Amino acid sequence: MRRRDIIKGAGALGLVSIAGCQSSLMAPPAATGLTEAGLEQAFLYAYPLYEIARTGQNRAAQPGLNRMGHRATLTDASMRQITAPNNDTIYSSAQLELSAGPVAVNAPTDLKRYFNLTFMDAFTDNFAAIGTGPTGGRGGRFWIAGPDWAGAAPAGVTVLRSSTNDVWMLGRIVVEGPDDLAAAKALQSQITILPAGDKPPRPFAVKATSAEDAENFLAVVNEMLARSPGDKGHLARRGLYMDVGISGGVQSRPTEQMIEAWRAYLPKGMAMLREAFQFRHLISDGWSYQERGVGGFTASDKVRAAIALGGLAALPENEAMYFHSLFESNSIEVLTGARKYVWRVPPGGIPVDAFWSLTMYKPEEDGRYFFTENPINRYSIGDRTDGLVRNADGSIDILIQRDRPDGEMAANWLPAPAGALRLALRAYLPKAELRDRRWKIPAVKRV
Repeated sequence: MRRRDIIKGAGALGLVSIAGCQSSLMAPPAATGLTEAGLEQAFLYAYPLYEIARTGQNRAAQPGLNRMGHRATLTDASMRQITAPNNDTIYSSAQLELSAGPVAVNAPTDLKRYFNLTFMDAFTDNFAAIGTGPTGGRGGRFWIAGPDWAGAAPAGVTVLRSSTNDVWMLGRIVVEGPDDLAAAKALQSQITILPAGDKPPRPFAVKATSAEDAENFLAVVNEMLARSPGDKGHLARRGLYMDVGISGGVQSRPTEQMIEAWRAYLPKGMAMLREAFQFRHLISDGWSYQERGVGGFTASDKVRAAIALGGLAALPENEAMYFHSLFESNSIEVLTGARKYVWRVPPGGIPVDAFWSLTMYKPEEDGRYFFTENPINRYSIGDRTDGLVRNADGSIDILIQRDRPDGEMAANWLPAPAGALRLALRAYLPKAELRDRRWKIPAVKRV
C-alpha cells in the first residue's frame, strides 16, 4: 500500500498556527560590546536574517515579490540556490512582503497525498503551516498579515500573522515516482496567492553578497530589521546589539571600529556554524540527531543560525525530522566515496506516518550541501523507490558507494561522490518513538 493512502488521519484539523507573534520566551543574553563574546551573540541572532535576505532576493528577482513560483520537477544536481535540497517533493515558493497589507493564499485540499505549505518569518521560524500534518490535508482561504496590520479579513478567511514583514512561503508536495509527477503538479497548480491592495511590495535595498564581508553583513541585517516594525517574536531583542553595529532597525552607519571588529570575527563565526551544524554532541552510531526545537521559535540562536547555513527551511519536529551522517560509526573518519558502505533498514522501515528518504550530498567548502551528478541521476532512496531488493526478513540493504554494484543489488544503489560525502535521513510525520529518540537510526557500516 502506498504511503499516500494511509496518511489522511495524521493531521490535527485546524491547527495552523505554530509560533505566531509571541514575545521572546527566553531571557535575552547581555550584549558585551566589541569583544568576541559580544560579536558572537550578535552574529548568532543576526545570521538567519542574512540568509533569508540572500535567498529571498533570488525569489524577488524571479518570479518577484508576492508572486508564486512553482518548481514542477524534482530537484537534481543543477539546483544550487538552496542548501541541502530534497529529492522527494516538488516545490512551490514565494517571497512575501507584507508592509502594504496581507497577501491572500488559496490552499487546496487533498486527504491522500502528503503536502505541506509552511510560512517562515525573517528569522527562519515556521510560524504557521497548512497541509497533511497541521490541517489534516484540508486547505482553504488564508491571509498572511504583517506585525502592524490592523484590518479585518472577510468571512471564511483565516488570518495567519507574522512577526516580520518578510515571509518565505514554501510548499512541498510528495511525488511517488515519475508516473506520479503529473498528478502532483495538478495539486500544485491549485496553490495561488494574491496581494491585497494595489500598493507594490517594498523591494530589497541592499544586495546580499557575502556573509564574511563585514560591511555587507551589517548593511543587510540592519535593512532586514528596519523592514519590520514592533517588538513581536525575536524583534523584541533588536536593540540589544547596537553597540556592535546592529542598529535594531534604526538607520545608522556602523563605525570603522565596529567594521574592523566584524572583519576579524566573521570568518570565525562562519567556521563555528559549519561545525555546529554537525551536532557532534548528539551523534549516536554515526548519526547526528537534531536539537529539539529546530524550525521553531524556541530553538536557541545557535541552532537557528546553524540550520540557516546548513539546512535552511527545516520543518518543525512534528512535521519532519532530519538526521545527518558525516562520519563512520564510532569513528572520527569521514564518510567518503573512496570506500563502500551498507545501510540496513530494518523490517518495518522507519517509523513515520508519511514517508522517509535517505539523501546523498557533497559537502562544499562554504558549509553548504548539494547533490552531485551520477550515472543514474539518483540523489535519494526511500520507501517510495520502486524495485528495491529486500532481504528474507523484509529488511533492505542500501549500498552506498561510488561505483555501480554488480547484479540485482544495483537496484539498491545510492551513488556517492568521489570524496567526502554527507547522508541525510528525512522522516516526514515521524511517529512518537522517533520524536522521543527511543527508536535509533541504524549505523552505516563499512564493507
